[in-house]
Order: sequence, then structure tokens, then C-alpha cells
Amino acid sequence: MNPDIQQKISQFESFVNDVLKEDLAKLEKKLDDKNADVAEFLQLKSIITTFQNNSLDKNGFKTQVDIGQSFFIEAHVPDASTILLDVGLGHYVEFSLNDALTIINVRIKLLEQQIAHFRKEVAKTNAHIKLILLGINELQGFED
Repeated sequence: MNPDIQQKISQFESFVNDVLKEDLAKLEKKLDDKNADVAEFLQLKSIITTFQNNSLDKNGFKTQVDIGQSFFIEAHVPDASTILLDVGLGHYVEFSLNDALTIINVRIKLLEQQIAHFRKEVAKTNAHIKLILLGINELQGFED
């Protein structure tokens, strides 16, 4: 077996394992995080819509709040006409429910654009891995 070809094969394999697969794992983690953020916003949007449809925003409501370790306390919210939204960097802003829905829709669109970008990056990285693996197979064919 030609030592130069074996060295190239080894370099390509280490590049795939050490660089491309690491990049792929990071991209998939970012993609999962963005999908989780979208799910949270969709859940919040659903809750706000339920509040508005059932007039809970004006009349208030009772709920149970988890204070940790699956211990719950009963809480009463007398006025649910406003909501605090995280606008980034740990800052919260109070919005009316209608304004909150507008902000949530904008954030969902932004997250969906980011998800599309990460999906393209994942596809590119997968294509690079497959291309290099095909090259490795071709190099191994030359060593016969």
C-alpha cells in the first residue's frame, strides 16, 4: 500500500471526525434550541389567545405555580391584561396582550428564518462529509 495514499486517507478521516462531525453536532444543537424557542412562543401565543377568548385577561384567574421540586402553590392573578416578555439580554418589557401577540409573531418569523439557515448549514455539512467519504473510498480503490 502506498504510504502517501494511506496518509491522505488518515488526514481526511481525521478531518471528518474532528472537524466536520463536531460542526454538525454544534449546528444540530443550535437548530434544536431554535425549535424549542419556537415551541415556547407558540405555546405562549396559544395561552394569550385562550385568555382573550375566555375574558380571563379582564376577570383574572386562579392557577397553580410550581415553586420547585414539584411543589405547587395556588395563585390568583386579578388582572391579566398585560404580560412581561423577554426582549433579550435578560430584559423584560410589559406589553398588552395584543402587542405581545404582535411581538411574538415577529419573533416566530425571525426564528423560522434562523431555523431555515441552520437547516441549510446542516445539509451543507452533511454534503461535505459525504463528499470526503466518497473521496476516501476512491483513494482506497487506488491502493489495490
